[in-house]
Amino acid sequence: MTRTLICALGLGILVGGVPLQAAEDPGIALPAVPRTLLLPANETPATIRHVSAASSNKDTSDKRGTPATSLSLGPKTIRVSPGTTAIVEVAIDHLNRIVTPFAAPQVRTVSPATTQVDGNAIYVATASEEPVSLFITQAGDTATAISLTLAPRHIPPREVRLVLIGGVVRTAAVPTGKSRRPVARDDQPYVEHLATAFRTLAQKRVPAGYGLRKAGRGERVACRQPGLLVTTAQVLEGRGLRILAVRARNKGKHPIVLEEHRCSADAGSVVAAVAAWPRSRLAPGEETEVYLALRPRESARKRGHRPSLLGDWQ
Repeated sequence: MTRTLICALGLGILVGGVPLQAAEDPGIALPAVPRTLLLPANETPATIRHVSAASSNKDTSDKRGTPATSLSLGPKTIRVSPGTTAIVEVAIDHLNRIVTPFAAPQVRTVSPATTQVDGNAIYVATASEEPVSLFITQAGDTATAISLTLAPRHIPPREVRLVLIGGVVRTAAVPTGKSRRPVARDDQPYVEHLATAFRTLAQKRVPAGYGLRKAGRGERVACRQPGLLVTTAQVLEGRGLRILAVRARNKGKHPIVLEEHRCSADAGSVVAAVAAWPRSRLAPGEETEVYLALRPRESARKRGHRPSLLGDWQ
């Protein structure tokens, strides 16, 4: 065993004594990269400079020669035609302007949105995301109507310009200093006039052609309904009609539903229309407004009644 170990050690010495051959040189020389190209970006630390908004705007103005531009939302032009409903996006909680092709536009809607006409423009404001439907016509002429559905969005105030296609736009007559003629019951816009007047009162405005005054002692309204207390406060007169604005309060202990047909005025007038706003169901102590449109009671002579020459007929 000793002899075997000595042979193994001798063989190891011989192997270790043999020099190793180096790898063959391919003959390619790589140039050295200068140290100045590798370290300038990292040798100098970065510096941070605080710039105010005023100095930034000044620098921008000085470099460009003009002040910084601002964002703007221009008007939107929509081509509309009678019989077709156009959907328009408007702003919530802002005043929107709709420029119409009518000289004296008239708005009809059942939406709680606020509308106001100024010249040929309509201003619309809504605080709800519910769509607002509008019919726009020329005042006194319903032959051509524009139908709009306003979609409230959280956007800046909008100006929308309507261009009518295929309709007829008639120029409104220039108003004169003379008072308008009374509204007759056989006129077609009679019911529309009453509805417009009541809607204007609900919007806390005086209808066109009417004058506002306090109610007199003889101008009282009676509503034959238990638990309902009414007080006449305002009178509006114009166009052959008289409108009484009444405050109604539930003085009872139980809720009641106000029944408009139970309200009447003095014997010398006929009730043409009655409406309650903003509510008809009243809780105990709750109040609402009631509007009564009155017209004079016609006499027998004015109705064209002819008395008989023979007295009472047999």
